[in-house]
Amino acid sequence: MKTQRRYTVLAVDDDEINLMILVKNVQEAGYMVKSFTSGEAAWEHLINYPSDIDIALLDKMMPGTNGLDLLKLIKNDPALKPMPVILQTGDVGLHQMREGLENGAYYYLTKPFHPEILTAILHSAANECTMRQELREQMTASNARFIALMQEGEFVFRTHSEGRLLAATVSQAATYPEFVALGLTELFANAVEHGNYGIGYERKRKCLLNNSWQKELKTRAESPEYCHRLVRVRAEKTAGGLNVAIIDEGKGFDWQKHMYDDNEPSKLNEPNGRGIAKAIIMLDNVRYIGKGNEVHCTIGLPAYLSLSGDAEKKAAHG
Repeated sequence: MKTQRRYTVLAVDDDEINLMILVKNVQEAGYMVKSFTSGEAAWEHLINYPSDIDIALLDKMMPGTNGLDLLKLIKNDPALKPMPVILQTGDVGLHQMREGLENGAYYYLTKPFHPEILTAILHSAANECTMRQELREQMTASNARFIALMQEGEFVFRTHSEGRLLAATVSQAATYPEFVALGLTELFANAVEHGNYGIGYERKRKCLLNNSWQKELKTRAESPEYCHRLVRVRAEKTAGGLNVAIIDEGKGFDWQKHMYDDNEPSKLNEPNGRGIAKAIIMLDNVRYIGKGNEVHCTIGLPAYLSLSGDAEKKAAHG
């Protein structure tokens, strides 16, 4: 995967030899590195230079401020919260992984790590950075006014870029627009990749590991079998917020198996497979319907944009 610019990774490990190996692998993957041997020093750098770091790679077990402590500090700081965080750990138990997930770490790197796994995870995190930047650039005040005027609507798109544009537009009326945009983008991407393009979990993992993911997407997008498939998005404003339904033209999937549950913590150590988990955290009431090619969610709106109870009854009766 090619990133729009060369991202900088914050690498933190109290073991100097481990840190040296980590820095070497990060640099060989194509990223710049700022390295620290303590969580305290890393945090001081982050609060003094918040725009200096794009991705954080933290050793979970350290004296003093450990990786989990640093993760919580990052996710509680408005300027740093969007940063993708990778936790490097030797413990891979269910409780530990879920604790990291609940605090905002969507990536795990298990010791000892394979360089190709690290590279693929870094590329996934970098792609998240690029996506966030594109969404920010597409968010405008006019989008919020457009959604404020809308009672219900239906939209269609084919590609990731069209999906990101729609996510940026719809999210602007939300109470927390950036998080809503990211949550919708994950669901839209799932509809394109796994729905309309028919790319399974293992296929995507293989493409990410051998750095052929963008090529795979381009091939499927141009294929006569997939190029005309659409994702349909229906939105309706109610007293509870904006209800959104996303329907793709794929065969569906076993969504109950793929949603994060107590039986599949190992996915956190992979470069893919966490999109639904992100969406569940960032959106309300995410639920798949039937065979899995339709997903619904609710977007919280400020009170002045939500449909009042009387207006909702009136709309329901025409």
